[in-house]
Amino acid sequence: MNSMKYLVTAGLMAITAASACAQSGGTDDWPAADALLEEVRQTDQMPGVMAAVVRDGEVIWSRATGFADLENRLALTTRTRMRIGSVSKPLTAALVLRLADAGRLDLDASIHDYVPEITAPRSGAITPRMIAGHVSGIRQYDFTSIEDANNFLYYPTLAMAFERLTDDPLISTPGEEFHYSSIAYNVLGIAAERAGGAGFAELMQQEITGPLSMDDTRIDHPLEVIDRRTRFYTLFPDGVVLNTIWRDSSDYYPSGGMLSSAEDLALFADALFESELLSSEMQDVLRTEIRMTSGESSGYAFGWQAIYDESGVFSHFEHGGETNGGYAYVRFDPHSGTALAMIANANHAVGEPIFFEAASERLPAIFE
Repeated sequence: MNSMKYLVTAGLMAITAASACAQSGGTDDWPAADALLEEVRQTDQMPGVMAAVVRDGEVIWSRATGFADLENRLALTTRTRMRIGSVSKPLTAALVLRLADAGRLDLDASIHDYVPEITAPRSGAITPRMIAGHVSGIRQYDFTSIEDANNFLYYPTLAMAFERLTDDPLISTPGEEFHYSSIAYNVLGIAAERAGGAGFAELMQQEITGPLSMDDTRIDHPLEVIDRRTRFYTLFPDGVVLNTIWRDSSDYYPSGGMLSSAEDLALFADALFESELLSSEMQDVLRTEIRMTSGESSGYAFGWQAIYDESGVFSHFEHGGETNGGYAYVRFDPHSGTALAMIANANHAVGEPIFFEAASERLPAIFE
């Protein structure tokens, strides 16, 4: 236990020089942001953490601190590929909007037109738009069950991974209730594959990561040797750090199985909302909150949570993610045109990190 604690405490005292090498821009830029990132690393006892801020298509601040690999003392850099968990969902949503823009996928068609094997609702129809706003009625993983929440098998296709879930009953009538669902986003990924005529990874590269030059972003393929992929850790009380429990990502690339960097995610958010990647029609879809049949908002636009301030005024779009060995957060503020992202290569088994509060509140405040 003492040797494990050394890895994330005393051992991390030696990374100051490694951190400086991983910085982008002058070392005197934005000292408050630098200090915040280091506070997150030390307080949360993270092996490594990175963050970036983009404005008007330009990276104005980017840092990485800590280790990508504790055992081999490899420094984290701003180009290290990290797990982003549910921040994969905005990427999948963007892919679907691109396919809709091209007339290859209908956002309001029945999902059964693309994925006929899914359980049919007793009334109404599940649509891609409903899935994007988490009102489809498809259940979430049961995180109290290791077997349900952690896939241990490699699946060559998303459809093969979904076979074990095709008989699952819906938990509500489509459109009637909000239920956050990663499984539903995997269904959306299958629909994208069938509408786009290619595998999920290929479509993502063709439609999103390629056009936006997101060179650090790709699926977290469990079998491939992937350049610059970090190691992943889970943190326990008393400073204990372990390699995270194995989870094969092949069943959930669209909902939680992507790798990226903070710079890529911030540039993605900026480009998605500010560039011509989407038509004006799809830009409206992207920014419009999806409503339930009652008329009440789901709280989500197309793949992004819509956040309001205390007075009820719209503030920004965001999405967070947690998976085995990773935290991630991405945000876009349309008022200032500022996008930012933060990623860590560990998650906590017990307790709440300061990671999300720092990423969603304190870091944006520095760049107001």
